[in-house]
Amino acid sequence: MGAAASAQEPLKQTQQKSYQSTADDSLSKYESAVKEGKKINPKEIPDTIPRGDLLAIAANMHEDDIHRLSKPNYMKLIGDSYDPELRKKDAYDAIFMAKGIPLQGCWLHTFDHFLMWWMIGWAGVLCLATAFGHPGLFVNPGVYWVFWLEQIIKTTFMLSVAYIGGYIVEKHNVKVNYTRKVQHFCAYLIPLVMRLFISAKGFQRTLVESVIVEWWGYWWTMLSFFVFIYPIRTRVSFIDRCFSSLDRPEDRPFTIYWITSQIFLGYIIMSIYSTFMTWSGQLTARTLIFIPVIITGIGDGIAEPVGRSVGGKIFSEGLKYRTAGLGSDKLYTRSFEGSFAVWISGVIAIVALWDTFFSWYHVLCALILVPGASTIAEAYSPHTWDTPFLLSTGAGILWAQTFIPADLGSLGVSVVLAVHVGIMLGIGYIGWKRLVLERNGKLLTVDDDTLPL
Repeated sequence: MGAAASAQEPLKQTQQKSYQSTADDSLSKYESAVKEGKKINPKEIPDTIPRGDLLAIAANMHEDDIHRLSKPNYMKLIGDSYDPELRKKDAYDAIFMAKGIPLQGCWLHTFDHFLMWWMIGWAGVLCLATAFGHPGLFVNPGVYWVFWLEQIIKTTFMLSVAYIGGYIVEKHNVKVNYTRKVQHFCAYLIPLVMRLFISAKGFQRTLVESVIVEWWGYWWTMLSFFVFIYPIRTRVSFIDRCFSSLDRPEDRPFTIYWITSQIFLGYIIMSIYSTFMTWSGQLTARTLIFIPVIITGIGDGIAEPVGRSVGGKIFSEGLKYRTAGLGSDKLYTRSFEGSFAVWISGVIAIVALWDTFFSWYHVLCALILVPGASTIAEAYSPHTWDTPFLLSTGAGILWAQTFIPADLGSLGVSVVLAVHVGIMLGIGYIGWKRLVLERNGKLLTVDDDTLPL
């Protein structure tokens, strides 16, 4: 034991040396300022600062300051999967060391370790459910081999999208904030499309079989995120590059935790909605789940580039608001212009799927309530965890509207529309109340300059 410990000591000293300034006092100067909450200008941090020092500083920096770094410094945080000196492993090791976590077996102290056992347990439950509820998937490969092939193709597609995203992030300086949204959208859209238009053709004949097929699809999709855990991505450069499409520097070390937890909860919400629609025989209305998925994937996806390009410039000069991340006390900036993009996407999604609704006033009710409620839900949701709020809000409203009869008279329609307008006014008051808080300076954040694209 003593010999092993002494053998690890030089390695530990070398790693610590890489995260400490050896040339000047840049680390102590900037890191101490960040930790003490002092305002520093990220653009003044020299491009010559050692990467280890920059990683240590960034572990405590605010999201806005990270995005104001010079492009060379920002790319140091991103790293390059195929450059041993710029691997993202260093970024996480710097965080572990800052938290006092030993690098040997460090991932055992993270969410990645829990995720591994969660995926194993999830697969075990699915195998047990399949053995009793849909045994043909296991014992009749001559019929169901296509189903398993679909899952492999889906996971391969997800990883391919991730690799392309990681490549353009590392090599072409594309913001990881945007490539992450593509991955996020595909995580919901791909299994939904395959289940509704491919798997439904012969792999599910009963409600139980439908649920089992649906959750196998979700597991295989989640597998494309599970492979990003620390012990895999730090050993396989291909996976590390895929991870670059998700790993926003400001999200570290919660990147995996935030994206997998919200995706899984989103799957639960989608499953409840689709199961109810299948059970009640409303197979056409089941397609309406695409509306909250579009709001989540496209609306929330474009909200960030909109916010970064014109945020604080249209509705009120310099006015933005902040929200915290799940399990973190760091604050992240959002803009009203970005939230408005969520509203627009909701309107477009409903209009695009208008013929799926039961009647014209169902469409109108959805237009009154879904976009506005989704916008407020996105505004109040935690950073990177807005998906469950958006999906539950949209799916919940659409589910409730299925109880509205499709043959109402003019009086009934008037009452229903009036109720929806009243509810929307109440929701609008919640949003207005938040704006008042911003105006009073309780949640106000005025940026000195525009965040760069």
